[in-house]
Amino acid sequence: MNYYFAYGSNLNFADWTKWCVKNNYQPSVLAEFSRAFLPGYVTNYSHYSSGRKGGAANLRMLDNNLTGTYGCLFYVGEDCMNILDEKEGYPNHYDRKTVTVITEAGVLVEAVTYISAKHDENEFHQPTDEYHDLIVDGLSSRGMLTDSICGAKDNQEIFDCGHIIVYGTLKRNNARQDIMPGEFLAEGIIIGELYDLGSYPGLTNGDREIHCEIYLSKDLANHLTYLDHIEGADLSPPYYNRRIIPVKYGEGKIIWGHCYYFNHDTNDYPVIQSGIW
Repeated sequence: MNYYFAYGSNLNFADWTKWCVKNNYQPSVLAEFSRAFLPGYVTNYSHYSSGRKGGAANLRMLDNNLTGTYGCLFYVGEDCMNILDEKEGYPNHYDRKTVTVITEAGVLVEAVTYISAKHDENEFHQPTDEYHDLIVDGLSSRGMLTDSICGAKDNQEIFDCGHIIVYGTLKRNNARQDIMPGEFLAEGIIIGELYDLGSYPGLTNGDREIHCEIYLSKDLANHLTYLDHIEGADLSPPYYNRRIIPVKYGEGKIIWGHCYYFNHDTNDYPVIQSGIW
């Protein structure tokens, strides 16, 4: 069994079903597995589709993994892969590409996605409102952000915006709140184990709910460089390691953001049972 990462109109089950029925395929061949995040790519409308009568979603590869694209991971068998190839116009219109995505459980998974084989990533083709809304509905109905695709509709790709997750002294009403960059967005829950290191906590892998805060950064590269220095992520070996992880918040919503994990032995430190610093 393989995985397929959708970031465009295939997020919309009604649109997928309509195409399948028209072409005598069973829509159920595409089985949803997980919401997912693809680091290192941003969505744009650089592909032109005559069938959609305007721009169609495409991906631009970045030179770093600081930000990325929201989408959905599906199970696909060989029969479904052939159907997707037909729908996406592979290989003449879109190429298959193997990418690594992060699931809502924080697991790295290899998946196939489609990137335009026909149009340069620097082009822009205005999408129809009908097509654009298919993607917006597909993302928002799953509790995922639509900022990137909405920016793409205005030919404004979002390269340096993203989210930072904090769980300790950088939270509001804590010792280092005044030096936390970015704009507070929401409180959230991440999964791990939180240790009391004395005057600050340390996060490691685990299965406990950890309370955190989500911050929006509109200067992500500089803010992460600043925080890397504060957290010792720029040391050798690093005191904390920075990762992109999923954060759940609100009513079924999810964000992927940068978070710092303690990179040393925790045997001599007590677990914070409440998951709250």
